[in-house]
Amino acid sequence: MAYVTGSQILAQAGVGTGTAAEQAWAAICAAAVEAAIATRLGTVTASDELAAELAMAALSDGVMAYVSRDAPHGVLSVGPDATPVRLGADILRACRPVLLRNLGPGFA
Repeated sequence: MAYVTGSQILAQAGVGTGTAAEQAWAAICAAAVEAAIATRLGTVTASDELAAELAMAALSDGVMAYVSRDAPHGVLSVGPDATPVRLGADILRACRPVLLRNLGPGFA
């Protein structure tokens, strides 16, 4: 089951159909989110309720991944001593709580 597609990501990001490059990037983002969910689920089959929650969360994660190309190295912060700090995030920021709540800590 597909939880998110590139077309859904483009629409949610307000891009519409997008250019060929935008479509390609959205497809990569969707594939990455799908692969991460599949890895976390393993052999578990998602119930209809879990699949609905994951679809909503996957769309959010897909859009976050899509817009991350504008900040490819994460958020940059410079501390008081001028030391740069980069913050990264898991691609499943929105899906992780759904997986944890439904599957337990061994899966998420």
